Amino acid sequence: MLKKFLKSDAAQTLFAFLAAGYIAFVYRTTRWTVIGNELPEALLREGKPVIACFWHQRLMMMAPLTRRLRPYNMLISAHRDGVLISRAVAHFGVNTIVGSTSKGAADALRSMVGYLKKGQLVGVTPDGPRGPARKAAQGVAAAAFLAQAPAVTQSYSISRAKFLNSWDRLMVPLPFGKGVVIWGDPIPPPATRDAMDEFTALLEKRLDEDCAAADRLMGIVAPVRRVK
Repeated sequence: MLKKFLKSDAAQTLFAFLAAGYIAFVYRTTRWTVIGNELPEALLREGKPVIACFWHQRLMMMAPLTRRLRPYNMLISAHRDGVLISRAVAHFGVNTIVGSTSKGAADALRSMVGYLKKGQLVGVTPDGPRGPARKAAQGVAAAAFLAQAPAVTQSYSISRAKFLNSWDRLMVPLPFGKGVVIWGDPIPPPATRDAMDEFTALLEKRLDEDCAAADRLMGIVAPVRRVK
C-alpha cells in the first residue's frame, strides 16, 4: 500500500511541495553574493536568447537563484525523478521542457530552439539526467548552433552543504550559511556543425572552473565523480 502511494501522483505532488518549501527556506536563510550576472541579464533585456548551463550536481538551488530571469524554461527529463523536479521548480515560476540531452533529444531540441528564438532563457544540465558526471552531451551545442544563441555557464556554492552518494554527488545546501553564484562570460554559438566539439569542450572547461571558483570562495571541496 505504501509503495503504491509513493509512486502515485498525489505523492509526487506532496514531495514536490515539500522540496520547494525546503529550497525556498534555504534560499531565504542564506546570505547570497552574485558575480557576473550583468551580461546574461543584459542579453535577455535586449530580447536575445541565452542558454544557462550548470552541472547536475548544482541543480538544487538554480530555480530561486534565477528568479530575476523570466520567462525561464528548464530542460528536465520525463523520468519519475524529472517529474518531481519539474513540479518543484514550477513553484518558482520555471517552465519545463520535457526531455534531455540524450533521451527524447529530438523533441527537446526543437522545443529549446523554439524558446531561444523567442529571446528567452533556457536552462540545461549538460550532464543530466543520468550522467556521466561533468561530461557534457552535445545537445547544448546543437541548440546553440541552430538558434545561434550563446551559452552562459553558471554555478553556485554554499558554506553549509551535504553531498549525496549519487552519480552526480548532488549538493544539498543547508540553511543559515553563506552562498555565492557565479555566471561565466557568454560562449559564442558554434559557427558550423564542425565547431560543436570545440564548443562542448569549452563549455565543460568553463563549468568546471566556475564550480571550483565558487567552492574556493565558500571554503569547501566538493566531491566529483568523473567519467574515465
